[in-house]
This record gives sequence, C-alpha cells and structure tokens, in this order.
Amino acid sequence: MSESDLENIISLNRYPNYIALLPLILYLPIGLALCIVRIFIFLHVCLLSYILPAKFPYKSLILRVMLCVTGLPISSQGLLHTDSKKKIIIANHISSLDPFILSLLHPTVLAIENVKTSGHLQQSLNIYFPLPSDKSHAEVIKTLRDKIEESNDSLLFFPEQIKTNGKSSLLKFSLLPFEVDFPIQPVTIQAHRYLFDINVSTYASSFYEDLIWCLLLPVTCFSIKYLPVTNNKPDENGADFASRVQSNMAKSLNLRASSFSYYDVTDYTKKKQVTERFTEPAPRIVKNVSEPLLPKPVVKEDEELKRLVQQVKDVLPDTPTHVVLIDLKKTRDVDLTITNILEGRVDVSKPEEKNSNTKTENLSFKAGKFESQASARQLSFAERKQAMLEAARIQYRIKHGL
Repeated sequence: MSESDLENIISLNRYPNYIALLPLILYLPIGLALCIVRIFIFLHVCLLSYILPAKFPYKSLILRVMLCVTGLPISSQGLLHTDSKKKIIIANHISSLDPFILSLLHPTVLAIENVKTSGHLQQSLNIYFPLPSDKSHAEVIKTLRDKIEESNDSLLFFPEQIKTNGKSSLLKFSLLPFEVDFPIQPVTIQAHRYLFDINVSTYASSFYEDLIWCLLLPVTCFSIKYLPVTNNKPDENGADFASRVQSNMAKSLNLRASSFSYYDVTDYTKKKQVTERFTEPAPRIVKNVSEPLLPKPVVKEDEELKRLVQQVKDVLPDTPTHVVLIDLKKTRDVDLTITNILEGRVDVSKPEEKNSNTKTENLSFKAGKFESQASARQLSFAERKQAMLEAARIQYRIKHGL
C-alpha cells in the first residue's frame, strides 16, 4: 500500500469541494434555527444520562429517543454479551461522538491510549481512564487488569488510536488491549449522513465540532453492530490475536484490514502540513520603485530556528546541535525532526561543520622574519600566497552558502 491509500483512510477536510457547500448555503437559515433548538434538547440528554442510574431499565431507550429528536438516530444490531462483565470492548473510531454514543447504549469506561480526546464529554462525566505514561509496559497491563477487576463496567478501547473515515480500511490495531488476557467484545460503528456531502468527522476535529455539524444538518444515523465475543487461542500471541480481530471487524464493515498504523498516519499528516506550508504561494507585494531595495530581514527566522532547536534538545539532549539544525531547516517541525532522529533517518554521527570565520581569523599572511637568502624569502612568499588562497576559498564558501 502507498501513501495515496492513506488519503482514503482519513478525512482531512469536512467537505470534498466547494460545490458540496452550495446546498448547505441554501439550507443554512433552517439549519441554524434547528441547531439552536437541538442544543437545548441535547443538554437535557446529557443531564438525564448523568442523573439516571445505570441500572434504570429504560435509560437507554429514553436517551436514544431524545437523540432521534436531535437528528442523531442510533440503530443497533446484535446483542451485547452480558454473561461476563469482565471484558474489553473494542471499536473502530470514525468520529469524536463514538465514546458518548457507546456509553449511552451501555455503561463503559473509555481507556485513553493516544486517542485525541480533547473535548470528549467522557472527561466531564468522569467515565474515562487515562493510561499511565510514566510506567513500563508490564505495569500498564497490570493497571488495566486491576481496573477491569474492580470496575462493574467494561473497558472501552479504540485500538486504531485515531479517527478514520470508515470508508476504506481499518488501521492496524494497537496490541495493548489484546495483551490483558480478557475476553474481547468487538463493536463496529458506521455513520451515514443524508442529503449533504459533508463528512461526519475529520482527522483533527473535536467533539464539539462534530456535534455542532450533526445538530445543524438534518440527520446523521449511527449504526452499531455487536460481534461475538472473541478469546485468545492457546497458541496465539498478542499480535496474531489483534490481527485476527481486525480482519473480522473489517469483514463485517466490508472494509480492508490495513497494514498502516497510527504512527504512519501521524507522520503522513505532519509531512503533508510541512509540504503545504512550503508550497503555499507567497503574497504578491507591490514595491515602490522610488524606495531603495533593502536586504530581507532574517532575525525572526533565526530566532524561530533557535527556539525549535531548543525544543528538540529538551527531548534529545545528547543529539548534536548542528544535526538538529540541519534537519529543522528541512522539516520546520519539532515532532517530525524528533521522529527522524529516533528512527535513524538523520545521521547523528555527522561531524559538525567548523566555523569558517574562525579559520579566516586565525590565518596570518605575515612572514615571521626577513630571510637573508633569496631562496628562503621565495619559500616564505609561497607559503603566504597559499594561505591567502585558502582564505579566499573560505570566504567564497561563506558568501555562497557552500
């Protein structure tokens, strides 16, 4: 699979082109009025979700009916296996609303593993469990096991670790939920939006952005499907277990099981941002011919590079400064430079370029003394001539940046 396949897995923009906005412009007055009314109804949904106890028999039904009024109907297929609450629920991730919708259907605790959760309503409702980042892998697994044992609710994972558009492929799953040695309940999520060609979510959108678009547009239908509980086979390691569940979920969604991971998508989006930043056309400036041409100031650029270099050095203090500076001039991105250094794309053993200015300052063109013999004076003159030529070469390289 090539990088072009990554463009089909994630959605970077809310709408494919400006033509898709034409029907929305005509609908906008109705949509804004509808959105205002739906916001108050949605606040009541959140309030009831918090007030009603988890064991209330009609809680899920009441909340789903109220969500239908807000333009968010939820259909479910299959049954959640309740024979054992000590299990892990994993689902594909297509929008920032996924954790909220799944928590309305049944109580879950969201395990945050590199998933962008900024703005998630789970945080305000205290139904999320951040994984410790300062512990070893074995300690994290032990923490998860203890959490599942002591909690009455299932632990929810998004093993893709990032949002996709749910139209092409499933990203490679993280191995963490498959190494805890608990039964896995796979759940698939699909979203359909009618009348308007507007994506349900984007790669960088927040919970509130996705929510406002759902409340603004007429209807966004979410389809939830529960797959059979899956257990790890005796001769199966975590990677094979994750691959088997990924293939089953992809088959249920009529998608492909991709070999791309969360880190591949992150690198791709950062490179795309850097490329767009440097290929962006510069604004046209009309110069006054009467004004003298002044040299372009580079002070701000130098200060920005120094700041970026310092940020990289804070994370990788042993990396030579000149190596960091060379890569930052290419990427202009701290995270991408750190990734390049850690993955060996940057040669940290490259010797530092010596300061040419100090070379020219240390060169002396004077003879030590006046020799009595003509041959000795000629030799002294040749040495000084060679030193002057070397200094001229250095100055030329400095001037032309060679």
